[in-house]
Amino acid sequence: MQLKLSHLAGRLSRHLPKHRMIRRDGLAARFFVPWGCHYVASDLQELEQGQREPELYQWLSALPKDAILFDVGTSYGQEAALASSLEDRNVTVVGFDCGLLHAHFCALNKRLNDDRFEFVFAAVGETSGMPVQITCNSDTHLPHLHRKNAPYSYNVPSLALDDYAASRDLAPTHLKIDVDGAEFGVLKGATKILENPALTDIFIEIDHENAGIVELLESHGFSVSWRHDKPQNADILFTR
Repeated sequence: MQLKLSHLAGRLSRHLPKHRMIRRDGLAARFFVPWGCHYVASDLQELEQGQREPELYQWLSALPKDAILFDVGTSYGQEAALASSLEDRNVTVVGFDCGLLHAHFCALNKRLNDDRFEFVFAAVGETSGMPVQITCNSDTHLPHLHRKNAPYSYNVPSLALDDYAASRDLAPTHLKIDVDGAEFGVLKGATKILENPALTDIFIEIDHENAGIVELLESHGFSVSWRHDKPQNADILFTR
């Protein structure tokens, strides 16, 4: 009976609306709305209402002509999809993420927006090619495994941004980094990018225990343009 009910629910959900056009700060993108994933729907609602990280989207909407944005920790591709809507400015966007569920949604959002941004499934870090174990919590309640969201783990290859940029002959002008504590690894694997004067802006979410990142980026010629402190971390925009 359980399998039959699940099959029926799945068939019925095929007839429900599953995507929505969202406009924000002059940007526009279509997003997949998963009926069984409440946190994505909540994020999209906040995004649509202008409540989600206003400084970030104002920064994205001001990307200059021919900008190349590397979006590290792109999640389901919300920023990548919106930034890539600046087609009249010839903006290039590449998103990176290593979350299985996020990758599925990101790939769908990429396709919904005519594949106008690239998505790379990898754990961005200091080196390339090493297996990295990712541990996370699903959005599925399985009491047999856990009292709330069931945890799971898997391996994914690591990727240094310097290696990716060299392989694609790209020199990013803008970086967005949101990797929940793994910022140092991302930056150590992007030394050549940081030294390239083509890079002008870095938007980064920094956990408070990683405050040394400010000094690291200042040593590469960047300074804090603005900072927004939150209880768990801080959003900071660095400019050269």
